[in-house]
Amino acid sequence: MALPRAAETTMRWNAMGGCCRLRTMYKRIVVLGIMGLSFFLGANYLLVYTLNQQVVRERERQDRVYWGTFNAIEQFGERPDTGTEQKARSALEEARQRSLNKDRVRILQNYLEDLERCYQGERESCRKANSDMNEAIRMPKS
Repeated sequence: MALPRAAETTMRWNAMGGCCRLRTMYKRIVVLGIMGLSFFLGANYLLVYTLNQQVVRERERQDRVYWGTFNAIEQFGERPDTGTEQKARSALEEARQRSLNKDRVRILQNYLEDLERCYQGERESCRKANSDMNEAIRMPKS
C-alpha cells in the first residue's frame, strides 16, 4: 500500500498548475526584451546614420568652397595681375559669406596676403607664402 500512496503525493514538474503560467510569462518577457532591444538599436542606427550623413554633406560643401577659393588664389600666384587678384579676393569673400570655417578662411587669407606682399617686393613674404601654401594644402579638418 505504500506504493500507491507515494505515487499520489509525488508531483511532476509539468503537472504543477502554476508552472505553465510561469513558462509563458518568461517567454513573453524574453520576446518583449528582444523586441525592445531591436527597437532601441534600430532607432539608434537611424538617428546616428542621418546625423552622419548631415556631417558628411557639410564637410563636402566646406571642401568644395575651400578648394575653389584655394584654386583662385593659386591662379593669382601663377599670374599676378589685377584680374586674378580680384578673382581671388572675391572667392575669399564668397567663402566667408558661405560660412567657411574660420580657421580655413584665416589660412587662405594669410596665403593671399603673403602672395601680395611677395609680388610687391618683400623677400621674406615669398618664403612665408610658400609655407602658407603648404599649410593651406594640408588644410585643417573640420
